[in-house]
Amino acid sequence: TPQWVRVKPLLSGICGSDLGTLSSENSPYFSPITSPPFVMGHEVVGEVVEDNAGFRAGERVVLEPALGCAVRGIDPPCSYCASGRHGLCLHVARGDISPGIQTGFCRDTGGGWSQGTLVAHPSQLHLIPDTLSDEAAVAIEPLACAVHAALGAAPAPDDTTLVIGAGSVGLFTVTTLRYLTDAGRIICVAKHERQRNEALRLGATEVVHPRETYTKLPEMLGTTPYIPELGKPVVMGGAGKVFECVGAAGTMEDALRLARPGGEVILVGMPGAKSTLDLTALWYKEVRLAGSYAYSVENYRGEKTSSFQLALGIAPEIDLQTLVGPGFRLQSYREAIAAARSAGSEGHIKVVFDHRS
Repeated sequence: TPQWVRVKPLLSGICGSDLGTLSSENSPYFSPITSPPFVMGHEVVGEVVEDNAGFRAGERVVLEPALGCAVRGIDPPCSYCASGRHGLCLHVARGDISPGIQTGFCRDTGGGWSQGTLVAHPSQLHLIPDTLSDEAAVAIEPLACAVHAALGAAPAPDDTTLVIGAGSVGLFTVTTLRYLTDAGRIICVAKHERQRNEALRLGATEVVHPRETYTKLPEMLGTTPYIPELGKPVVMGGAGKVFECVGAAGTMEDALRLARPGGEVILVGMPGAKSTLDLTALWYKEVRLAGSYAYSVENYRGEKTSSFQLALGIAPEIDLQTLVGPGFRLQSYREAIAAARSAGSEGHIKVVFDHRS
């Protein structure tokens, strides 16, 4: 239709949610608000194919994949879309296109894991400055998610912020906390050597290994772990803000135990389908548990700015392109998926499909 823009993907990232979809480990929660069969791939940098809707052929764009009211032709928009929080749209199963929370999960739009084209509503596309490489641009979407998480939590400078996990989600959370918030001390739990090095480069004050979660870390937080008869240690104090960037039941429980009384735990990693948690720490320490999904129009330094524009702004400062790779041809999808699954141990941060000739 006239208002849609045809885009040829150049690079497309492989996200943890994609891996969960492929292995059927994601929650069935999403089944009624997606529409298989769909072409996967929602982290996309592409090239406009033809002049349309204010975009010109050959322009490079990064995709904001949320399929909210504007994309669906729904007017007036729901209250969330009207306030710029398209990720929370109430109408993702209605409107002019099939159900789908994002491009890459909707049968009508196409996705980034394709050598063909996808279609995007003009509101979904952000022009990429010539100074930004394709490699940096393909990581703007996950970086925008971290922007949303960091600004939503707004840690105080005199508090300690803890980030659990140092895959792409964790590292992007560390750097957006450092560059866009007043966070003072940032401790990152990072397992692998490259993750540890990148966490420090991107703004963490200190890093600890997961095996030090209940030994060295409580001491760094100024408290002592107490050993119960069963289960994980009890930590009386803790961090003011804890970002859980893994999505595993074990680390979610760690996050609750390591938050200080009255602190906040933010789930940034996508939870798996099976999450059996001991919530006693949440109850006893009056910890607030919050989710952080996708992106929105943020209130940053008194101005309304999209998560994507803020991500585009800090990308050059953090050498974002150095966190992307290796790239695989689509025909080598088995190797690509295997590389993404073992990214941490192999020293990768963001594995991508490379469709460029």
